[in-house]
Formats: sequence, structure tokens, C-alpha cells
Amino acid sequence: MSSNSLQETIAEAIQKTDKSFFNEDYMKQAMAVITSLRKAGYEIVPNKASDGLVDFACDNLPFGRLKQQDFIKELYVLLVENARRFPQ
Repeated sequence: MSSNSLQETIAEAIQKTDKSFFNEDYMKQAMAVITSLRKAGYEIVPNKASDGLVDFACDNLPFGRLKQQDFIKELYVLLVENARRFPQ
């Protein structure tokens, strides 16, 4: 993950995308922001997991004995990486 803050990442993406003063393409800017965030290691996900995502996570939980911290880290990655596959 980049050392840039989330705000800096968004600001840089918008600045690099559209240099015009008129007729700004906000969809182009939005896509540039999303792409920059993903390159920086961020993902945009809903604040609540869909039922499909919860079911997917339950079916794919890591097996074996993990320390609580390791289990939470693996579960977090599983949920975030798959959130777009199971929309609300």
C-alpha cells in the first residue's frame, strides 16, 4: 500500500485526469480515482456485507487452528477481495 493518504491519492488522480477548465468529464475523473485507489492498495466496498458475500465467506473460511489475529486478517482479506462479486 502506498504511503500517500487516501485524500492525497484521490486529489492526485483528479489532478492528473482532467486538465480542462470547461466541460469536465466527471465519469472519467471518477474512474481515475477508483483506479488510483486500487493501485494504491485500497478497495471501495459497502459498509455492510451482502448475504451472498457472507455465504461465500462461510464456505471459504480458512481451515486449521489460527491465532485470532491471523484469522481476522485472513477473513478481512477474503471479504474485501470478494465484495464486488456479491453486490447488495
